[in-house]
Amino acid sequence: MRPFRATDAPAVLDLSRQVLPHLVDDAAALRERVAALSGSGRAVFTVAELDGVVVGHAAAELDREGPRPDGGVVSVTVGRRHRGRGVGGALLRPMERYAVDAGATVLRAVVQDTPESVRFAERRGYVRRSGTCFQELVLAELPPLPSPPPGVRLSTYRAFLADPHPLYAVEESAARDEPASGFPHQPLSYTDWLAAVWRNPLLDLDLSAAVVLDGRPVCIVTLLASGEAVYSVMTGTSPGYRNRGLAGYAKSAALHRAREHGFRVALTGNAEENSPILALNARLGYRPVAREFLYVKAVSPDGRR
Repeated sequence: MRPFRATDAPAVLDLSRQVLPHLVDDAAALRERVAALSGSGRAVFTVAELDGVVVGHAAAELDREGPRPDGGVVSVTVGRRHRGRGVGGALLRPMERYAVDAGATVLRAVVQDTPESVRFAERRGYVRRSGTCFQELVLAELPPLPSPPPGVRLSTYRAFLADPHPLYAVEESAARDEPASGFPHQPLSYTDWLAAVWRNPLLDLDLSAAVVLDGRPVCIVTLLASGEAVYSVMTGTSPGYRNRGLAGYAKSAALHRAREHGFRVALTGNAEENSPILALNARLGYRPVAREFLYVKAVSPDGRR
């Protein structure tokens, strides 16, 4: 077990893609995220190495901007050929300790929908809270672009380079009533949104779209891009502008532009309780490809449940 090194990024991504084939990421973006979070002291990243080969990786952070201020986030991934040897447990224990020492009283972990992953989490005291449905769309099968709703102007994120705050305002207002797995919504500060979203090296400013109505953005579609795939991390409409077809039009337009730029596949993940966006995705031709679950565990300061 040792700390993550920048040169580990390709191996870590290869392991992640074994269990997350819908992952849209690249080594440069991963290195940048790890450097930013570990450099600020907000997270720790570890790898498990066997005979010079990375066979697992883990991370932990205190999620100060998440659903609850005392929440810790832990993650563990082990290559399929090296499971059942205690690697996962050896990675998880120091991650839990880091989060608890940082002040966490509730630990959250994302668990893949496989029997072995579920058993691993539940044997260690984690309890299932909610599910996420991952979906895939082959862009060649994208339905025709609908006509724009009356009065709508579509803009790319690049138009907001000088001042992206209006995009943040839409995302924050739209996120307030998104399904939150039983946790109350905790707003993301503008500073942290800039770091996590706007400065994400995978954010495509020319594909991400905003519907401008009444002189301001009221609906957004945020797309990450890597290789032949785009990933929708946010589709949201400000309250007061919903049920006008804005999200459907904006997402369809963004995906059509992605196809024109040579992208082949669109991916996304949504809470299973989020029926409006799941219905929208179905109309666009997305199909389910994977599931994962949010698991939680309450812990005391000494690390016990």
